Amino acid sequence: MIVGSIKEDILLEKRVSITPETAKNIINLGLGVCVEKNYSNHLGIADSAYEKEGVKIYDSAKQVIENCDLLTKVNC
Repeated sequence: MIVGSIKEDILLEKRVSITPETAKNIINLGLGVCVEKNYSNHLGIADSAYEKEGVKIYDSAKQVIENCDLLTKVNC
């Protein structure tokens, strides 16, 4: 199973549903994680922090949605 998350509308929501630490915990459960490119740059967290934990980075929200089994968002 792959858990994915796409960028929030930062005018409405500044938080993200998956941090590098939560991604690490999810991956340690045996699941995959993917996020959209520049997912949490507005919080000062670079894509490399996610990649270091084994997260797959996709170029667009559409790609994340197409490649995940469960989509997480803070503000739907």
